[in-house]
Amino acid sequence: MRLSARPVVWALIALPFVALDSPVFAQSESTSHSQRELFHLRDMVPSAESLQSWVGQWLDQPNMLGDWGGLRSALGRFGIVPAVAWVSDVQGNPIGGQHQALREFDNLAVEVDIDLEKLLGAPGTRFHAGFSQRSGTSLTDVDIGNTFNVAQVCCGATYRLVDVYLEQPFFNDRLNVRVGRLVAGDEFMTSPLYWLFVSAGVDGNPAGIFQNAPGMTSYPVATWGARLRVQPVETVYAMVGAFNGDPTLGDNGKHGVDWTMRGPVFAIAEIGYLLNQAQGASGLPGNYKIGAYYNGGPFPQFLGGAAGGPAAVVQGNAGFYLLADQTIYRGGGANPPSLTPFVSIVVAPNAAINAMPMFVDGGLVYRGLIPGRANDVAGFAVIYGSFSSDLRQSERLQRREGVAAALQDYEVVLEWMYSIQLARWLVVQPDVQYILRPGGSSAIPNALVVGLQLSANF
Repeated sequence: MRLSARPVVWALIALPFVALDSPVFAQSESTSHSQRELFHLRDMVPSAESLQSWVGQWLDQPNMLGDWGGLRSALGRFGIVPAVAWVSDVQGNPIGGQHQALREFDNLAVEVDIDLEKLLGAPGTRFHAGFSQRSGTSLTDVDIGNTFNVAQVCCGATYRLVDVYLEQPFFNDRLNVRVGRLVAGDEFMTSPLYWLFVSAGVDGNPAGIFQNAPGMTSYPVATWGARLRVQPVETVYAMVGAFNGDPTLGDNGKHGVDWTMRGPVFAIAEIGYLLNQAQGASGLPGNYKIGAYYNGGPFPQFLGGAAGGPAAVVQGNAGFYLLADQTIYRGGGANPPSLTPFVSIVVAPNAAINAMPMFVDGGLVYRGLIPGRANDVAGFAVIYGSFSSDLRQSERLQRREGVAAALQDYEVVLEWMYSIQLARWLVVQPDVQYILRPGGSSAIPNALVVGLQLSANF
């Protein structure tokens, strides 16, 4: 469909070469050397049909650069699978925020998976390493001042080593272990649906946890850790993980190569139920997860100590979460349209030390909304974060002392997106967000953000 609308263009391109078949250009014994070269060139020019076929195959391959001149296949014979992907968020806030601007942030990811069974004979063992290069300017940090970053790609222009780990399955993958430098958010509290959105409030993980647990990491930040997953049956799994909870390990200036083991432990556990996802299941699929986390670091209380002294420090902090998504409609055909609502809740009960005790997001994802566009995805999400009452009280006290402080109560983000699969390796995604009470208060005008995300696999 992408090319069939352009037959006139291809005909105009081919017209000069088709004209060479006329009697005026008929080859004779008196034809000059230069004319013979021209006839030879004519034979080399592809027809409109063959060119259209080549473009169609190019758009349908998984990577823009194909087999890299045979390098991918050569590496694949040794169990080495490289990947290169680029994502760019271009966004502006024509209304609201601290001031209006147009910003761009991008991420270049280079990763490699190595099948060590194929390469070294180690049964089932896999090695993974990743690298990230980020550049650009954050619309949230510089121009709006809201809490939940409006960009999926954000938060520090730098380069860094990301995850470096070994993975080992046992008992037909009923037991699976990963050890090394891991991104906790890639393992826990996530869903493929979240990655469809641009706002960091929902993208990847429910963002409430990052307000309360500095040991929780998200791409491209990784720390030393281990993850164990047990799946006794196809429909149920349980995972536990322990990570280095030192929040300074994610500093941009460290570039992901500070591999020290110091820092409090960040522990997290999750149980999941995979509805209608076992082999042969015919019902509508769903995912249901419950989890809890513990961060062993020190947490100062928002309100001061006795007689106006320094705030007391609490050692350790915990919270829990619920995640659910359930397909409620699925059409017919080989690649059927579907509608899936989702919701996540993150609770950190101790308002004395947690900036955001309550976080909720939810939305709808419709795949194949437009007939003939089965791989396109439309989505809507609502993100809500409620700030701590103790934090708000401490801000009131600061105001009484003459310190400028906003009274934070809640921030809400509404997001509409439409992901257009232009090729298997290229996605263009228009995105609109509306931010109510940026930063959690009325001090900053509500902001409208309009943007475009480009994603390409090389």
